Amino acid sequence: MAATLLSGAALSVGLAGAEQSGRDGVEATLDGSITPDRLPRRHAAPVFITLSGSIQSSVGSPPPRLSRIELAFGAPGGLSTKGLPVCPRRLLRNATQRQALDRCRSALIGHGTILTEVPLAPSRPLLAHAAVLAFNGEARGHPAVWVHAYATAPPVSFVLPFYLHRLRAGGFGVVMRAPVYRALGRWPRLRFFRVTLGRRYRADGVLRSYLNARCPLPPRFHSLSLPLARIRYEFAPSPTVSIPILRACRAVD
Repeated sequence: MAATLLSGAALSVGLAGAEQSGRDGVEATLDGSITPDRLPRRHAAPVFITLSGSIQSSVGSPPPRLSRIELAFGAPGGLSTKGLPVCPRRLLRNATQRQALDRCRSALIGHGTILTEVPLAPSRPLLAHAAVLAFNGEARGHPAVWVHAYATAPPVSFVLPFYLHRLRAGGFGVVMRAPVYRALGRWPRLRFFRVTLGRRYRADGVLRSYLNARCPLPPRFHSLSLPLARIRYEFAPSPTVSIPILRACRAVD
């Protein structure tokens, strides 16, 4: 299955300073990059996207509970899962990282890290640094991404589901939505994440790529800053913090 990943030209050629936004005592950031750093003008090429974000309080107390994350991409190209194996979400529940790989290695599309906080005591919150694996999934016939997180101390294992939807208006082509509260429960609070998405694989005798992008600039232009991604953190009961990021699109021909 293929979906338009990016409807506007938005490509990053390297990590820059993270964009920040704050509201009602909450400060959030988003940073991102795309590899390779130069892309064709006329046809899409395989790429890997790295995104990182953080959440913290600006008033000294723990931030409110995060209820949902919405992540939109915005560069021309595509997201393709044609012929890519699908990992059933149930195989990842309560799994260690090794078990997750043993069960779903063929559907692996990304990796990263995540930091969660359990505010059992306001002065000494319990922090869990977890390794992250991202797998190609499917929900009701639509593509999804299962983000599996696992830590040994303290022992943590959970699956954060991202459901993919097409956007028909605006500068972004695909949005990924994760119901954080339903996935993590009452106590864990997301504080930081970093994930790299991308995968080259062979299906039906053809070499394919999970993510593809191009840099469709006019012949006279070789570089232009355009939107790469946008993240929306929705807290309960409030606020909602939205952050777009711009990166340079560089053409090779």
